[in-house]
Amino acid sequence: MRNETLLLTNVTLIDGTGRQPIKNATIEVVNGRFGTITEYRDTQFKNGKVKEIDLNGLVMLPGFIHTHAHTSFKFLRNEPFHGYHKEYLTACFEEGITTIRDEGMTTNATIDDVIAHSNRLDSVLFPRLITSGKVFTAPGGYGGQEPIGVGNVEEARLKVREVLEKGIHFIKTALEDGYDPSTFGLPKLNQEILETICKEAREMGAHVSAHVTNAKNLRILVSSGIHDAAHMIYDRLDDDLIRQMVEKNVRIVPTLTVLKMFQDKFGAPLLKQGLDNVRRFVQAGGEIGLGDDFVEEEKPWYRLGMPWEEIRLLGDAGLTPMQIIVAATSVGAKICNLSHEIGTIQTAKKADLFVIEGDPLANIDNLRKVKFVMKEGNIRFC
Repeated sequence: MRNETLLLTNVTLIDGTGRQPIKNATIEVVNGRFGTITEYRDTQFKNGKVKEIDLNGLVMLPGFIHTHAHTSFKFLRNEPFHGYHKEYLTACFEEGITTIRDEGMTTNATIDDVIAHSNRLDSVLFPRLITSGKVFTAPGGYGGQEPIGVGNVEEARLKVREVLEKGIHFIKTALEDGYDPSTFGLPKLNQEILETICKEAREMGAHVSAHVTNAKNLRILVSSGIHDAAHMIYDRLDDDLIRQMVEKNVRIVPTLTVLKMFQDKFGAPLLKQGLDNVRRFVQAGGEIGLGDDFVEEEKPWYRLGMPWEEIRLLGDAGLTPMQIIVAATSVGAKICNLSHEIGTIQTAKKADLFVIEGDPLANIDNLRKVKFVMKEGNIRFC
C-alpha cells in the first residue's frame, strides 16, 4: 500500500474534530498519510498509480486512541508478566484502536527492558504504543513494585531527563495517600519536586500524566503543571478546580470502569460521584480521553479489545456519541502529545482509521461492526 495512492471513496466520514459527518467523501492515502480529502469523487488526483476502494456508504472514523492501559511488565493472575500482552494488543487493533498509551509498568523490570521490548514490537501487527515506563513517586510511595523514587529536586530533574533520553515517551507520576488501612499514609512527593518533574518534562517536549484519586491531591498536581489526570477523582471535583483545569488545558482520562468495578466488587459508592464529576467537567469545557485502566481481562468490567464498559459509562455520564468519539480520537491525540500526527482524518496526518457498518451517532454500538482497520496506510483485519 505504501508505494501507491489509495482512494477510499463513497464513504461517510466522521473525522474526529466534532464536525458533522461528510457523506460521499473521498479520502486519498499516500505513503501512509492522508492526502486530499473531498466531498465528492475527484478524478484529478496528482499521484500516478491509484487503487480505488468503493466503500458503498460505510462509515469511516480515525483510529481510536486508548489513553490508559497497562500492556506490559505487569501482574497477570498475580504472576509477573514480562514483555507485551500481545493478545490484548491484537484484540484492540482488530476493533479499531490504533494507538495505546501505556500508563506504566508495575513489576521490577527496568526501563531498558521496556525499551528493548518496545523496539521489537512489529509496528504493522500491533497498535502504536506510547509508554511511560515506571512511575515517579516519593521513596516508598505509590507506584508498583519498583517505581522511580525521587527524594529531592536534583534527583527528580536527572531521572526525568534520563528516562526521556532513553526513549520513554512521557512521564507518569503519582500523588496517592493510599487506598485502605494497610496503605494509608504513603510517602508523597512535595510540590517543589512535582513542579521540577513537570518543568523538566516540558522542556524536553514531553507530557506528565498523574495518578490521583482525590481532589486535595489533584489541586496540588494541577498547580504543579501536569498535563492530565490519569483517573477521575473519587470525591467531588469542585467548580473552581474544574475552572483551573479548563484554563490550563489539563485533561482527564476518567477510567469510570474502575469506579464501577470497585462498587460492584466491594460496595464502594464511588460511581455516582465519578459520573457527576465527568458530566460537570465536560459541560464546563473540560476535555477527556478514552481509557479504562486495563490490566487483565476481568468480566464484566474488563475485556480484551475496545473498552466497551467505559464507553457505556461515558454515555451514562451524559456524553453524546460524538463527544465519546472525539474523546477517543482528537482529545486522545492531545493527551498523547501527538495531535500533529494522529487523532483526526486530515491531510498530512498518519492514515490511521477504521471503517464500520452503521451510524455510530445514532447508536454507538455500531462501532462494533468493524469492516477493516488501517494504520499508517496499511490495511489490517479486513
